[in-house]
Amino acid sequence: MRISGVRDVTVCPCSPAMGLLQNGYFPSAPLRPSVAFDISMLEFARELYLRSSPNRSAFGAAMDSYLRGLGYPIPGVERTRRKLAKACRYYSLLLVEADAFARRHVALLYSVDSRVDAEDWEDDSTEESLMDYLRACCPLCFGAVVEHDDLAPADVIVCLDACFTQKRRTPAHGSGRDPPFRHPHSVFLTEDELRDAKHLVESARPPAAPSATAKTDDKVEKGMRVSELVLDACSDSFKAADENRNKANPTFFTDTGLMALLCRHDQQQFYAIALILKLFRSIPRHMTVGILYDIGCQLHRSSVKWDFIPDFIDRIIWGISVFHAYGHQWPCQLVYHPRKCVGFGLSDGEGCERFWSSIQGLIPSLRVSGYHQRLLTLDLQIKFLQDDGLTQLAGWLVRKWDACQRKEVDAQGTLDKSDLTVGELEGLWEDQVQVQTRPLVSATGGLAKAAIKLVLELTEYQRSIMKEVDGLDRLVNGGDVDVGDAVERRIVLVAKLANVTAQIRRKRGELGVSDKANLKQMESSQYLKLRMQARALKDRLQAKLRDHKFKLERFNRVYSQNTASERRLTDHVKSQVSRHEPTVVKIAQRFNKLVNDLADLIRKRRAPRHAVAPKQVDRANLFSLSVDDPIWNDRGLEDSDSAVPRWLSDDEVRVNIAAMLILKRCEEEECYLIRKAVLLQSWYMVEWEQSDGSSILYLRRTITYAPTGGLCHYLKWKRSHLVYLGALWRVTLDGTELREELGGWGPSEQDFGSALSMFSGKKGTGGSTAEESEESEVSEEEEILEEEEDVLWGMEALRLDGGSSPYYGDSDGSEQSSHPPAKRKRPS
Repeated sequence: MRISGVRDVTVCPCSPAMGLLQNGYFPSAPLRPSVAFDISMLEFARELYLRSSPNRSAFGAAMDSYLRGLGYPIPGVERTRRKLAKACRYYSLLLVEADAFARRHVALLYSVDSRVDAEDWEDDSTEESLMDYLRACCPLCFGAVVEHDDLAPADVIVCLDACFTQKRRTPAHGSGRDPPFRHPHSVFLTEDELRDAKHLVESARPPAAPSATAKTDDKVEKGMRVSELVLDACSDSFKAADENRNKANPTFFTDTGLMALLCRHDQQQFYAIALILKLFRSIPRHMTVGILYDIGCQLHRSSVKWDFIPDFIDRIIWGISVFHAYGHQWPCQLVYHPRKCVGFGLSDGEGCERFWSSIQGLIPSLRVSGYHQRLLTLDLQIKFLQDDGLTQLAGWLVRKWDACQRKEVDAQGTLDKSDLTVGELEGLWEDQVQVQTRPLVSATGGLAKAAIKLVLELTEYQRSIMKEVDGLDRLVNGGDVDVGDAVERRIVLVAKLANVTAQIRRKRGELGVSDKANLKQMESSQYLKLRMQARALKDRLQAKLRDHKFKLERFNRVYSQNTASERRLTDHVKSQVSRHEPTVVKIAQRFNKLVNDLADLIRKRRAPRHAVAPKQVDRANLFSLSVDDPIWNDRGLEDSDSAVPRWLSDDEVRVNIAAMLILKRCEEEECYLIRKAVLLQSWYMVEWEQSDGSSILYLRRTITYAPTGGLCHYLKWKRSHLVYLGALWRVTLDGTELREELGGWGPSEQDFGSALSMFSGKKGTGGSTAEESEESEVSEEEEILEEEEDVLWGMEALRLDGGSSPYYGDSDGSEQSSHPPAKRKRPS
């Protein structure tokens, strides 16, 4: 069957597939084919389905109608569609197997083992090393030789994410699977690897016990920088953090989603742990990795708490993706936001979102596909995206470099106008992080007693230090000790005494009592109890309002939102921040009630003399903060007035701190991009030497033994493709600062010019290749802002008819494939 008509072909029954291939047709079954398709037409269909949603039903129906019009009616119902589906599957699988065979043979020719005679060589299908696989996936990150860079905090940055629209429906006739078709270089983890990771997680972490009471004390867990309650709030904000939540109905869906780990350019926890384990077992031990994940704080917490990956955790920098950062608590953002923490440069962590967008066209067909057919289809699509993305790597580097330079110039211009040095701004930033990430005191009834007890203990400790100092002075006066040792010991004791005295003074100020007050008698004071509760609530309210202010800082500045992406980002951030506003209002209500109770006690003279009731919080203007806002007035709760820090009170200082952070990230980004450019060229040089060397070896040995003429064709194609790839990369990088870090590329100028002329239809340097690539690229910010998982497919449960084996027959029975058969009713 071909586009021009249908004809009968007679071939030897011993090897019908080989006979059909020699006539330019590909069979629909390996052993007993009844239909064969023109290879050129299959290649066109394959290329089409890699760039659009697979729809073999439409293609088959169009073929039937078109051939019927030419006078070639096709007998049977949907026969063309079913035969075409099988032929496309086997054809795609044959291509990838042939490519894997050729790669192994080329590697053999280039290796030391090439001295072995061809007749003694056996194709043992030995898999490439995991590092070779990673190099083939991403030359920018892994290149030819990967060494640790002391100037870069992370050697490679990856992102993690799950997608729950990529589901597969439960088959209509049981839960059986279709025959296995595995891609030779599959991107999917094996089921054994997932089981091992699941066992690791479940054995390390005990089952969660129901909490009888709410947590009252906030603290920072070991190995973490953010308090426990903040992490709990982040966990509650994200569905992905809820392992017990069903993201898809398991009654109707056998496979409920996909999870991916990608390089920066583009869920139950054991899925993420399995991917991380696979990555670290594939890379050298000296490499460090930055991991960006929607709930990176939760994954970090679990890995530290339950010791999931003890051998690798010291080599990981944890972060959260930019688009999901605003759903996290502000203290969490201070530590994990990639623009605020060290190590991520200008990475956004949204590579997975762009990947999900690139394969969303497969959603309808894969919903009703067989298990192995689904994996094979995804492998083929991902391989196509990888190969297609190779030509854009140099353009990606140039765009990232230009964007980094623009941000760096803007940030430096802001800092040049500041009266503070970068060192001073770093100090203010460290103070801000320390203040805003410390645990908050819960407003419980026992705060006053606990504070009084602490003051009494500190007072007793103060007396013991004073006695020790007096005793040391007497020994020195008596000449019973060495004077030098005594002086050193006295300096240490005096420092301890000053520290303890300051703590006592601060705690008494929080209680609002004088030095002469009898603390023992005040332990049961209702006034102190309410005052300490009000102080804790005021601290929490101030912290929440500060968080709210800093989250909206970039949008409170006066500027024009000219683009749709800016407006969408503003709406997204404001919606995320507004989710926490009801909690803030509730805290304000509780505080105002305590203020009324304190005022009643003062009126009834049940409070210390000269006690002053604090001011209530105005709920109407709660979120419109300013430097002199009454919310910062702690009169009645603290005896000493403390100055508001500059990072909170001075708008210009906050702008300068943000510029300082961007400048630091730009410096990291420059380091990363230069390293990636060097790795890209090193990968190219190794590939070129291997391709050129293999071609020479092959030509020398062809006279003696030549397996097939196909390998010669493969070597010529690979060499010409590499020349074009190198020419494209060199033209794109020429004229940029990245080019200064690179050396020669291998092929000659004449080879480069000929390749560009042949592949792109242009002569010389290939014209404006970089501009064309840039014009074809969608804005990264636009891609980040695409709504996640909003593709709603009105797919019902579909009937999958039984049929004969796809291996040994070619009857009219249907199969599980990537096209939608007839509908079936949803079970009641």
